[in-house]
Amino acid sequence: MSSAETIEEVPDIDGDNPPRVTRALVGHHSQQENFLSAFNGQRMPHAWLLTGPKGVGKASFAYLAARAKLTGGPIDALSPALENSEAHLVEEGSHPDLFILKREYNQKTQKFRGDIPVDAARDMKQSFNLSAGRGGWRVAIIDSIDDMNKNGVNALLKLIEEPPEKCLFLIVCHNPGRVLDTIRSRCRMLAFNALNETDLQQIVHGRLESSDPNEVAASAFLAQGSAGYALMLCAEGGFDLYRDMVGVLETAPQLDVEKLHALAGRFGTRATPEQFSIFCFLLAGWLHRYVRCAATGADFQPVFEGELALVNRLFAAQIGVDPFVALWEKVERDSRSVAALNLDKKQAVLVWITGFADASRQKAG
Repeated sequence: MSSAETIEEVPDIDGDNPPRVTRALVGHHSQQENFLSAFNGQRMPHAWLLTGPKGVGKASFAYLAARAKLTGGPIDALSPALENSEAHLVEEGSHPDLFILKREYNQKTQKFRGDIPVDAARDMKQSFNLSAGRGGWRVAIIDSIDDMNKNGVNALLKLIEEPPEKCLFLIVCHNPGRVLDTIRSRCRMLAFNALNETDLQQIVHGRLESSDPNEVAASAFLAQGSAGYALMLCAEGGFDLYRDMVGVLETAPQLDVEKLHALAGRFGTRATPEQFSIFCFLLAGWLHRYVRCAATGADFQPVFEGELALVNRLFAAQIGVDPFVALWEKVERDSRSVAALNLDKKQAVLVWITGFADASRQKAG
């Protein structure tokens, strides 16, 4: 996407408020201090790899850092955001010296591209070979490198190997283990951790003032440290969806067919990508929590009363962990394919819940 183009509001994992409009970052104090130390020092690294789970604030941090760099001069803090003409251009997505590399959204199909094409990376390289529009620094935000194909990553590598003068690369990364060593070695790593539930509740209350306190607390727990998912859970009815999902799971292994089809029916042709994404996140999250507790003996923390009865029944039946691990991995894998290829979401839900029922019949080997 060209730096001169205003970014159109599109659905995103970060919720209704895109990262570029973030003016105050909750948490991540040490990450801000580390960046500011380099920012105000003599030698500022030209490339930063911002690593951590999805939705914890990496992209928001990148935009705050871009505001600071494009404003120029030493600063005391990234958050709250600077308020000046340069900062406002960043917030609007129209700063001439800010290049944003991300998956493009197709308004016609209502879907994101499956990846960031190599042409976008080449356009960024060509743009950076030109003089800065406002005579100072140029900044690139890559959100995220996980979404770039192999050719795109190689094009990015060439650019950060021999960077133009006064260029800053802020690279969002969800899975640093998959990043080329040659890229990691040329970047300053800045790791972001999952947010705690108190921080998540603060973020949700700040963005969604009318949210029910009980739903906010449950969403903060279920979000696994991700502000993006905490916001989506509250805004998209995630609390009710989770309750209905658990209501179907607790009927396993026989399954209540009427409840099952009512749940799967939510994901027909009219279902939004956000709703399906939330369900995948909730189901995978439940399986992850169950597997962790079954493997370690830790207590399972329920959101609804029926959950604990279900888990205790599975424990008492000596259900093995392996089938649930396999199902968890299948949900993670299938959810990406369904979203990318626009496959039948309702059928995917039916397959997963049926798989849960099958897993709950198995005995430990």
